[in-house]
Amino acid sequence: MGAKDDRVRAEGLDTATGQPVQPIAGEANGRAPSLSGDVEAVRFATVLFADIVGSTRLISVLDPEDARDVLDSTITLIRNAIHDFDGMVVRVQGDGVMAVFGVHPAVEDHPLRAALAARAIVERMRTGPSGILPAPRARVGLHSGPILLRRQDNDFGSILDVVGHATHVAGQIEKLSPPASVAISATTVSLIAESCQLQPLGTITSEIDQRGEAVFELTAIDLEGADRIPVKGNATSPLIGRDVQLDAVKALVSGEPGAALCIVGEAGMGKSRLLLEGARLSAGFGVTTLVVRGNALLAPVPFGCLSGPVRHLVELLQPLLADVASAAALTADQAECLQGLIDNGQTWLAHLAPGDRNRIATQTILRLFQLAVVHVPLLLLVDDGQYLDRETLSVLTGIREGRIMTMLLAARPEARTSLAQCCDQVIDLDPLGPRAARSLVAMINRFAPLDEATIERILDRAQGLPLALQEFAVSAQGEDGTEPAELSARIPARLGARLAALDDDSTRLCQFCAALGPIFPVSRLQQGAALVCRNPSSAIARLVEARVVEFAVANQARFTHQLVQEAAYRTMPRRRRTAMHAKALELLATQASSSQEAEVASHAELATHAEKAGLPQRALGHLWDACQQALSLAAIDSVRQLYLRARDMAARLEPAAAASERARFSLLAFDTLQQLSQEQITREDMALLAEGTVDMGPGIRTVARINMALLDWIDGAPLQGEAWLARAEADLDAHDSLPRRTYADLVAAYLAFSQARPRAAIARIERLGNRLDDGQRGSTFGAVVVIPHVLARAFGAWYLTDLGDIAKARSWVAEALNLSRRYAHAYSQLLADLAHGYLHYREGRFERALGILRGAYADCLHHHFLGFEPASASWLALTLIELGQLREAEAVLSESVARGHFRHVRTSATYYLHEARARLAMAQGKVVQAADLAAEALEHCRSCGEAMHELHALVLCREVEAQTGMAVWGAQDVPTADLVRRIDELGLAPLQRRLVAFEDRIA
Repeated sequence: MGAKDDRVRAEGLDTATGQPVQPIAGEANGRAPSLSGDVEAVRFATVLFADIVGSTRLISVLDPEDARDVLDSTITLIRNAIHDFDGMVVRVQGDGVMAVFGVHPAVEDHPLRAALAARAIVERMRTGPSGILPAPRARVGLHSGPILLRRQDNDFGSILDVVGHATHVAGQIEKLSPPASVAISATTVSLIAESCQLQPLGTITSEIDQRGEAVFELTAIDLEGADRIPVKGNATSPLIGRDVQLDAVKALVSGEPGAALCIVGEAGMGKSRLLLEGARLSAGFGVTTLVVRGNALLAPVPFGCLSGPVRHLVELLQPLLADVASAAALTADQAECLQGLIDNGQTWLAHLAPGDRNRIATQTILRLFQLAVVHVPLLLLVDDGQYLDRETLSVLTGIREGRIMTMLLAARPEARTSLAQCCDQVIDLDPLGPRAARSLVAMINRFAPLDEATIERILDRAQGLPLALQEFAVSAQGEDGTEPAELSARIPARLGARLAALDDDSTRLCQFCAALGPIFPVSRLQQGAALVCRNPSSAIARLVEARVVEFAVANQARFTHQLVQEAAYRTMPRRRRTAMHAKALELLATQASSSQEAEVASHAELATHAEKAGLPQRALGHLWDACQQALSLAAIDSVRQLYLRARDMAARLEPAAAASERARFSLLAFDTLQQLSQEQITREDMALLAEGTVDMGPGIRTVARINMALLDWIDGAPLQGEAWLARAEADLDAHDSLPRRTYADLVAAYLAFSQARPRAAIARIERLGNRLDDGQRGSTFGAVVVIPHVLARAFGAWYLTDLGDIAKARSWVAEALNLSRRYAHAYSQLLADLAHGYLHYREGRFERALGILRGAYADCLHHHFLGFEPASASWLALTLIELGQLREAEAVLSESVARGHFRHVRTSATYYLHEARARLAMAQGKVVQAADLAAEALEHCRSCGEAMHELHALVLCREVEAQTGMAVWGAQDVPTADLVRRIDELGLAPLQRRLVAFEDRIA
């Protein structure tokens, strides 16, 4: 090793690479760094596995003590190389070493440090003193990803351990590495900005990542070659939404030399991509690009980032100038300085004071740049400006003041102040707007377009961050058929990097805030800091300084990006998450009990924290209150979500308690779920109540039995529904109740009409109306946004219209419309409007019906009243067909079929969807399709016991047969004479008119 190694050690350089080494605390005493504070945590880090090749052979041929000495000296060499680049040795097992980078110290450039350490291991083992020949060799594997650092106790004491999928992958990668080489994952390579020489080794897959991880052999890293390689911007994706910034770059490159522009933005905003565009544009003008890249490893080294660019400039000038130093008119001291910078030495002009050396170096570099621009047009690109050392910044300031050359700089927000003195203009990169973000995703996947739901998920998670948009868009549709569900688990690695440098206090506060969510009141931030931190004010200041949290308007604080909050939350171990949610629940529950607190948490929020704190019973209590609140506001979608959460939460209780909780929540949410066409999910719980298995009293049991009757009617089993209703009415005979009796009459009317007993249905509705006085007719009786009297009158008007009693139908429609508008009940108003539009449709006033039914259909979709979506779509389409507007009718019906709600509502309302589709096919001349759809309508009515609308379907089949000459399957079972007789007996006026019309056409 000799004199050269003595020199590099004296200069503070690594003996293998010649690069600067950053010492770590404790290393001078030969000790590895120690961890203090809270050890157990999830971090995004780089894992290194190193294995000594052929160690078994060595042990077998050497004396045991000699073998021990060789292994010990080799392990020490590996450990020292790891420590030299701030890695932590986690485990030494036999001839293998496992280490982790990015934990202590928590540095952002841990992939680069791990790669340098890996190369150092290989090189040092090649030349290191092993005492035998040939010297032992090592294979090293590297991978970056989330890991859990934990303490583990065993019989020998307490040790640190690292677990996680990333460690498993790193172990697999190490096995791919040839002897005396380093294998590195594509993930880790993507996080290293410096020039890496790579050779493909293959791909590894796992159960978690079926897409596979590409693996390369890392043969070299060039820390000083940043000036010779393109900037790290990704040119594979289109540049969208950056027109203003790109115009500024174009103006800079094409303008007068000497201007300087700085682009400021968070990680992933696309700064480097704009630098790349600057490099491309300058090449078009014949301008040479020189790159200065900040580097965290070189940040403490004066002029460390300029060594490579200086060497590059000299090489550019040497073919043009015999003696660069003389051409630049350098003094003897400056010439020695220049040679020292070229050689990356530290001992030039060692006899001078540090201030003098600094001044000479600055002058030397500036003179070199002044000489270079005379002979070579230059554009200076500066990337990662936040890592520039002070001396480099002074050189850049000199370049700008002397207008020596054009500069384009990029940095993160913390460098704004320091770089402002080097630039004429500073522009900010904000997240992309929704339109630009959508365009970017569409362009990335233009050859294999994504579905709308996946695009919306990408836009929602990325929140305009170009890096995230690109990564999510690519991963959402890989060639291997990657499921879009993986999007929810992906967080771009660079986004979580800023969390790594937080101290224990600010980390705890960050985790508490992550439990609160992406945005929260400032008061909660302050109170939470007092709850979890030793020094609250400094922890808050550190989060702001690290750009983890920022203050918004209206006394709100928020994470700087949604994905930063997700990274903070996901990197918490499970026990820490539970503890933080318990702390949040403690704080918010205290606030809720204080009338002075302006930002009181909602019951839904309290339920979330109770659930995640492992307190299911308490969470259910808050969910109940939240459901009640949502019901009072007619927020039906909120009720649905809370109900589903309650079902999941109840599953954590004992079986008896779980059944009771599910049952009571099912009762609470039943009306809402019916409006959303999701009522059948309550069937199991409702049956337990109706049978008395879960006993909540006789009144609740009666309601549950009526609910079961309604469920069976909606599900196409009216006979079974009538059996449930009979049991409910027997209950009412023993214990009468006006609300329950009203409800029973309503369901009885539905069942009677479906069974072709229209007069009985009308009688039920009249009895219901007579029972309610004027003050009760607007009551909801506990139901959500539906007035039973309006519901009865609307359905009754529909039934009366079919019976030809138009005068009474109009009266009931008017009553329903007046009540629904007076009480501003949107669902009740929808029912009244549907009855009103149906009345006009049946009377042949199609233009009048069209406006009403269009409005009802729009309201149905707007409010998500999907239980009546098939009826509203069908009646609108039937009216459009009568008016000859076939294209719009086809669009309405196609959209309804695509939604699929008709599959969950097996009532007469669904029949009309089949009829409308068949009539549309007839109007379009599609005779075969019309016959098939008519047969489908008939089969629907028969399969779900709809005796009344079976008559409608049979008339439809006769019309199709008369118009197309094709027999409709199943329609011949009922002779026409029997059909006419049955229709006349019931007095179904619309069907009587249709029969007469098609008989006239036949005649």
